[in-house]
Amino acid sequence: MNHDPSLISTSLLLISAVTIVLSLPLILRLVKMNGVYGVRIPESFRSPERWFRINRFGGVLLLLWGVAVGITGGVGLALESSQWQKFCLISAGVVIGGLVLVTIGIYAYAAKTKKH
Repeated sequence: MNHDPSLISTSLLLISAVTIVLSLPLILRLVKMNGVYGVRIPESFRSPERWFRINRFGGVLLLLWGVAVGITGGVGLALESSQWQKFCLISAGVVIGGLVLVTIGIYAYAAKTKKH
């Protein structure tokens, strides 16, 4: 089966752009507590202060992940077809592994900064 590397790379660039745009309001503390948009873990709903702190931290992590995904997409556009399989594996690692790290980071931050 013949795949077009530019489709995956373009998709990664689009995911990157959307993630970066959506992370900025979180970083800037513009998103009030709600059940739809933001880092919605139990600890973030304890108070408005916790909501903004956890969402700011999560927004920074999402911004960094979005940049990493964008760089991966940009690299993919420059690769020759002989590198396509390696690129697919690496880009999957960046996307999935990055989201896992973001999630772990958010929960670890919430636990570390939790007031008993």
